[in-house]
Amino acid sequence: MVTDIVDREGANSWCEIDIPALSSNVSVLRNRIGVGTQLGIVVKSDAYGHGMIPCARAFLSAGADWLIVNSVTEAVALREEFKTVPIYICGHVSPEQAPLVISSDSRVVLYDWDFAQALAKSATKVGKPARVHIKLETGMHRQGVEIPDAIDLAERIVELEGVSLEGLATHFADSDNTEDHSYSEQQTELLNRGVSELSARGIRIPVVHSANSAATILWSETHGHLVRVGISAYGLWPAAGVRQESAHRFESDGTWEPGLKPVLGWKARIAQVKEVAARRTLGYGRTHQADGAIKLAVIPIGYFEGYDRRLSNKAHVLVNGQRAPVRGRVCMNMITVEVTDIPCVEAGTVATLLGRDGDEEVSADQIASWIGTINYEVTTRIHPGQPRVVIDRG
Repeated sequence: MVTDIVDREGANSWCEIDIPALSSNVSVLRNRIGVGTQLGIVVKSDAYGHGMIPCARAFLSAGADWLIVNSVTEAVALREEFKTVPIYICGHVSPEQAPLVISSDSRVVLYDWDFAQALAKSATKVGKPARVHIKLETGMHRQGVEIPDAIDLAERIVELEGVSLEGLATHFADSDNTEDHSYSEQQTELLNRGVSELSARGIRIPVVHSANSAATILWSETHGHLVRVGISAYGLWPAAGVRQESAHRFESDGTWEPGLKPVLGWKARIAQVKEVAARRTLGYGRTHQADGAIKLAVIPIGYFEGYDRRLSNKAHVLVNGQRAPVRGRVCMNMITVEVTDIPCVEAGTVATLLGRDGDEEVSADQIASWIGTINYEVTTRIHPGQPRVVIDRG
C-alpha cells in the first residue's frame, strides 16, 4: 500500500499523481451532485492504484465528505491519518474484525446477523456505537439481502444495544449501459421500496445511497443522501458510453461541464540504447524480427511491475513526445521499444508508459483496449512497489 509522498529522484520507474487534476475532478463532481448530497470518494485498492493516503488527503482538501474503502485494514490506515472524516467499509468484514471497525470509528456494510452481534459486543465493551448500513439486494446478486430479509435484519438491529442503523445501500449492475436504463430503474425502484417499507414500520434511514460513478454522472435521481464515486474521481470514465452520453446531454445545454482529468502518469528511465542489425530477432520466443537496422531502448519495467504481458508487440510508449512501439515480449522486469526515428534518446531518457508527453498520450483506456480489459484494471494492477510521486503545481 502506498502511504506517502515518494521522491522520484534516482528511481527507475514511478507514478506521478497530479493533485490539481484530482482537485479539479472533485469540483466537477461536486457541481454535478449539487447541494444536499454528500460526496463519497472510493479510495479502496490503494485508491485504484493511485496511492490511498496521498489521494485521500487531496480529496478531503478539495472538499470530499466521505472516504470509502473495501477492508477494515484500509479503514484503520485512513483513521490513523484522518481523525474525523466518515469512513465507510463496503467490502466483507469478518466478525473477528469487529473490534477494529469500532476502534477505527468506521461505518460498515451489513447483511449478516452474526456480524451485527459481533459489532454490538465490541461496541458495548468500549461504549462507542457501531454504525451500520444494510446492503439491499436489488439485482447485482453479490452482497446483500432482499427486502423481506432486510426488514427482518433492520427490526432486530434497532433493538440491538450498541448498533445504530445509519444507512441502506445497494449497488448498480448496469448503470453504465446508456442504451437501456430499465435494469437500473428496476434497482432504484427496489431500493425506494425498501426505504418505504422500513419507514412504514417506523424505521427511518438517515443515509440512503446507491450511485456509483456512472449513476452519479448520468442519473440525478439516484444521488440520495450520498454518492460513492470511484473511477471518475481519478479522471477516468466508467465506460465510453457514459462519456458520450455526458457530452451529448450536458455540453449541449450547458448545465454541467464533464471535464474529468486523468490523475495518474507512469514513467520510467531508459536503461540502455542499442543498435540491432536487420533480420535479427528480439526477446523471448523471438516474436519480432527487425525488417532493417533498428535502434532499441531497454526500459526496466515488466509484468511484475504491472505492465501487462499482453502488451507484447502491440503497445507503444512515449519517448521525447513520440510513439515508440513495444518490440518483442514483455518480460518480467523489462521491455524493449523501438526508437529508430526518435532523436536524442539515451540511457536516462524518461519514457512515458501511461499519460501525456507533449502532444501525444497513452491513456488507460488505450492500454485497456490493447489487452481486452477496462481502465480500472490498468491502474489498479500497477505494482504497489512503484513509487507514487505527488505532483502539486499549486
